Amino acid sequence: MKKILLSVFLASTLFSQETTKIQKSENLSLTIYNNNLAMINEERSLNIKKDGTQKLIYEGIPSSVIFESIIPYFSKPTTLYSQNYHYDILSLNKLLEKHINKEIIYKDYTDEYTFKREKAILLSLNPILLQKNEEIISGIKATDIIFSKLPSDLITKPSLVWKTTSKKGEQKIKLNYLTRNISWKSDYILNLDGTNSLNGWISIQNNSGTVYNNANIYVIAGDVKTNRPMVRKGTQRYEMASMDTMASSPKVAQKSFSGYHLYTIPFKETINNNEKKQINFINKSALKVQSKATSNNGIYFHRFSKIKAQNFNHKLELNNTKEAGLGLALPTGTVRVYKKDEGISHFIGEDRIKHTSKNEEISLHIGKFFDITQDVTQLFNKKTRESVRTKYSRLIENKTDKARLVEITEKVYSNNIKNIDASNTCANNCTFKKEGLNSYTYTIKLKAQSKYKFVVDYELFYSQPLGQKIKS
Repeated sequence: MKKILLSVFLASTLFSQETTKIQKSENLSLTIYNNNLAMINEERSLNIKKDGTQKLIYEGIPSSVIFESIIPYFSKPTTLYSQNYHYDILSLNKLLEKHINKEIIYKDYTDEYTFKREKAILLSLNPILLQKNEEIISGIKATDIIFSKLPSDLITKPSLVWKTTSKKGEQKIKLNYLTRNISWKSDYILNLDGTNSLNGWISIQNNSGTVYNNANIYVIAGDVKTNRPMVRKGTQRYEMASMDTMASSPKVAQKSFSGYHLYTIPFKETINNNEKKQINFINKSALKVQSKATSNNGIYFHRFSKIKAQNFNHKLELNNTKEAGLGLALPTGTVRVYKKDEGISHFIGEDRIKHTSKNEEISLHIGKFFDITQDVTQLFNKKTRESVRTKYSRLIENKTDKARLVEITEKVYSNNIKNIDASNTCANNCTFKKEGLNSYTYTIKLKAQSKYKFVVDYELFYSQPLGQKIKS
């Protein structure tokens, strides 16, 4: 160890200010949107020890915070000079930097293995220089310096750092801000087990970089536009809408809110970072669900002989009405359909629904029927200068042991079409409906283990006869 004597006493004077860490959160509320966005509302309390300039460290801010959206409110008159967002990675070098011009303990070795603890002032890091009384000591290794505690201004987690002027005493701070990397979605389970029940789950995923402890949770269904600032500092204050819900009710409350739908979780939850959480918000049973075998086709005006064994789509329909057992605003999400066989539930398909208001129809396409098929056979096709006429049959076969409702829709993208004698070709458990100018729907009540055949005859007229020149 080398010691250097100085004839002049070295001393340094540092500008000092009060530093206070604000840690414990109160009245935390979380409003989560569909588009990977959340708004945080929270309160924190602190005790300012003296009047004057304060350095306030607001810990626990998400690493995904939208810094420009932060709005602080102070309960006492406070001047906010600057706001910074940062955090320091805890390291030996960072600890050394925080102890410049402060007293530390170092190991003073008498031999290779024996040392005694000494106190000194850390002057510099490169090289490490210590001051003890009027001596300057060098040759100390960084690993030989002992720290009694972490400095109060060492920030080891994402935090806001404010430079303020305030009066001493109890201070309350409200903070509103937006953060990315936290989102929610809806997931539904439809059980076709006799009760026809629907369970809805709010699925929350938090990758924002912090924990939300004991938070009030709200989720908003709808597409919030975010290509412009949602919050402007000092000009707009966001307050959470009050909810008129019964404290004794365990159900998730919902209501229309500013063009969206707001869902309120009736209990507080903790959402850890890098965690997925599900909260049940819908439990309905005895729903009226209609199962259909459907086929959507274009009308066959080209020449062909036969198309064999086309499978039908499996479609479930239910009305979002009170009479049908629902009558709720349903956020967009995936509906997974289960059905029991001999007491065992099996997954039979899934589909996504859009944001669905009350009294709207819900259609779920969950797969294809294995044993409901149709063969299409062309009977006639003739083309002239004015039109093309086609005639073909559909042979539908239900090989299942249940009666099925079959729905066939035929479309052509032209208004100049004629359906010839449609009412006579669809009879005996078959109904015909023309929808719009160019869409035709045939609905057949097909018995178990049965077949049904009907013939269609269409003529399409050209807007300009073939071979005729178009006048300029």
